[in-house]
Amino acid sequence: ISRKLGPEGYGEFMVLYSFMLIVGFFSNVYPTIAIKNILENKEEKLEVLRFLRIVAFITGLLFFSILSILSPYLKDFLHISNTFSIIIIALVSLLIFLENVEKGYLQAENRFGLYSFLNGLEFTLRLLFAIIFVNLGFGIEGALSSSVFSMLFSLIILVYINKNIFGSIKKLSFKKMIKSFLLVSPSGFFVYADDIFIKRIFEPLIAGYFASASILGKAYIWFILTLFSVIFVKISEKKEKAVKYILYFFIFVILSFGITEIILYFIGEKVFLLLFGEKYLQAYEILPFYIFSVLPLLLNLIIYYINISLEKAFFSVYVHLVFYYLGFAFIKFNSVYEYLAYIFIINAVFLVFNLLFFLKKFQYIHKQNIPQ
Repeated sequence: ISRKLGPEGYGEFMVLYSFMLIVGFFSNVYPTIAIKNILENKEEKLEVLRFLRIVAFITGLLFFSILSILSPYLKDFLHISNTFSIIIIALVSLLIFLENVEKGYLQAENRFGLYSFLNGLEFTLRLLFAIIFVNLGFGIEGALSSSVFSMLFSLIILVYINKNIFGSIKKLSFKKMIKSFLLVSPSGFFVYADDIFIKRIFEPLIAGYFASASILGKAYIWFILTLFSVIFVKISEKKEKAVKYILYFFIFVILSFGITEIILYFIGEKVFLLLFGEKYLQAYEILPFYIFSVLPLLLNLIIYYINISLEKAFFSVYVHLVFYYLGFAFIKFNSVYEYLAYIFIINAVFLVFNLLFFLKKFQYIHKQNIPQ
């Protein structure tokens, strides 16, 4: 896509794609809710599934309506070429809530092989549709539309497999569902925040350069967070060892950062040009600085995941998130490096507070576990 659209088009695509992924993160709570409630109500699992389908449809329809109504304003705010791109994202939001409920049911039924196959099929179709639509000349809208068609195909298969569309329902507590929404880490909101505002802040060419560097930086972030999911299980099982686990993983993150920067120094440019082409040559120099700038953010996200496992301090996540976005929306940046400096500094400040807060909470939990 980056080669076909060029830096200017790719910059706009990444703004829209990041916005779509953030909207999608709202739906990630539904598999958790589905699994939890189906396992707790095994005798009424189909009634729970039908109820969640209704709630997911209403939630998706609400997102679709809001995004459609606000599309002219979002277009102007994000400096996007047309409103149709926002409408495509609105369609994705409608489909993804429904899809995630169906996937959650598969997971609750321990049908992980089928679950994995359908995920792989959906992403493969998304890639194929993107290649076809972009090569047919549909540009950014074509690349985005690939998500609509692949999700729709996946949803049809999921509903066919899970069946049981009609029948009685079992109402679940909305209070507990809202709490689940709040407890789920909004990691995607943090990770994709910088890309959402690039068209608003930079000229199209610079926005495209930044987008190409940031997409590889995000690959590094998600790689580390995926590895951390193993530690997350350990912390959930042994809360008293949380500080030990987080210390070891912080050391690992620092070492991995150093190794990544060394690799970038020796072979990074060749790999970067292989991926994006000669048009993006100037973009490569941003990448090492980008990875350095997101290091405090990555450490913050690790702490937030641990807090979720301890069911503590989730309110601080949203304070951090609000301040983070306000800076992007209102601060005037004169260069990419000022932008990266902002990302580093604000996350470093919150990292200090989060570490202190985490250690204080851990000491309290540790005292609670000591026999009197």
